[in-house]
Amino acid sequence: MEAGVPQGSVLGSVLWNISFDGVLEVANDDNNCSILCYADDTLIVTTGNDLTCTRIRACVMAQKVISWISRLGLSVATDKTDAILFYGKGTENQPSHIVIKNVCIDFAASIKYLGVYIDIKWTFSDHFSYIVNKASRVIRALNRLMPNLRGPDENRRTLFANVILSVLHYGAPVWGDKLLSSQRQTALNSLMRSVAQRVISSYRTVSGNAVFLLARIPTLRFLAPMRKRTFEQFKRLKEDGEYTREARNAIKEAQHLNMCELWRGHLEKPNTPGEYTKMAIVPRLEKWLERKHGSMSFHLSQIMTGHGCFAKYLHRIGKRADTSCDFCGKHDDAMHTLKECPAWDLQRISLRRKLGLQRDFIALGDIVDTVATSWDHWMAFSAFTEEIMREKEDEKRRRERARSTSPFIGDDDTG
Repeated sequence: MEAGVPQGSVLGSVLWNISFDGVLEVANDDNNCSILCYADDTLIVTTGNDLTCTRIRACVMAQKVISWISRLGLSVATDKTDAILFYGKGTENQPSHIVIKNVCIDFAASIKYLGVYIDIKWTFSDHFSYIVNKASRVIRALNRLMPNLRGPDENRRTLFANVILSVLHYGAPVWGDKLLSSQRQTALNSLMRSVAQRVISSYRTVSGNAVFLLARIPTLRFLAPMRKRTFEQFKRLKEDGEYTREARNAIKEAQHLNMCELWRGHLEKPNTPGEYTKMAIVPRLEKWLERKHGSMSFHLSQIMTGHGCFAKYLHRIGKRADTSCDFCGKHDDAMHTLKECPAWDLQRISLRRKLGLQRDFIALGDIVDTVATSWDHWMAFSAFTEEIMREKEDEKRRRERARSTSPFIGDDDTG
């Protein structure tokens, strides 16, 4: 065994478990100590009512474990060993370190175990800071693969997004109920928002409520507690000997529905961002989340958020002097483009026929109802959107070119 552990063979894990069973049995005679092992990571947990006695017990138990590991021909790296002390509020005279192999190891404010940072107050603030930094690096790397234009479709973007979300969600069954009280919640939501914006190819100005809805990505404030509740119910089933595939699936479905209701309640609060998108999707939230077809695009995101090539939006961000439509002169926003502008009457009639809509008045909610259940309807609405938004963009560019090439007319100085 050149690497010090049995690896590189199909029997590697079995041989390792056989060898390490003795280490796990070291604490069998001490009710205040327990030993947990994951691969070659060994965790010693020592409890007690007195800090001094508990510290001594931890030092003794650590020495016993090290001695057993040494008999296996392995060694423990003290420079990679961490220690943390948990104590109640108001406790005085806390020890500052323990001694392992004649080396003083200071008690840390937090330690990393199996990818999760655990702090002495169990707030997981260090862990949230860690995943913010880690996810930010992954996002910067993957964003280059997901430009809004000429990039991958929504399915591939979702695949990339899941890489980032797996970083954000890791350990959620442990820290899920601590997120709402964390000061890092805003930073985590900001990261998730940037991921969702890439998934649907939207402008960065679109609100979090709208992008999460369109990307079908619940926020961490709902998803993390759901994962914690699901894990705890799975654990109880296993303890009771009632864990089956059917029971597992029933719990997952019930928790998902509960999460959707909590999310819906949050979205239905009045005077919150993304009202235009929320009014169209929230009443049919489950239908939208469960659709298996269709892909959001740059132009679909514009028509479903109101952030795009619309005079109202361009005026709001300072890129246009007024809000009048380039084609009819009326107030131009997403709703005007979708329902009223006479420039798209023929396309609108064709869309109503393809979607089976009876009313002359086209509402975005009615469209969501039909496109969420039919691939053909989705493609019809997507084609309609692509055509009219491209024409609006072409007209916008034509007018900009005309303004830039127009000669300046000033006062006549020749008099």
